[in-house]
Amino acid sequence: MIMNNQYAGESLAASMSELCSRFSFRQILVATIVARWKRRRAVNNIDALPSWLRRDLALSDE
Repeated sequence: MIMNNQYAGESLAASMSELCSRFSFRQILVATIVARWKRRRAVNNIDALPSWLRRDLALSDE
């Protein structure tokens, strides 16, 4: 299913409106910072490398 830009914008606006009505700005900000920090740490994991690169670096394929 392809979503057009207008529908995506409306959906995002509705989601943000609901989020802001449920939580305070501070809670949203802290949750966003924590999520970004966790994502950055997860990307730096060896498991994120493709198998061919792990083989080239003489790391385990598993």
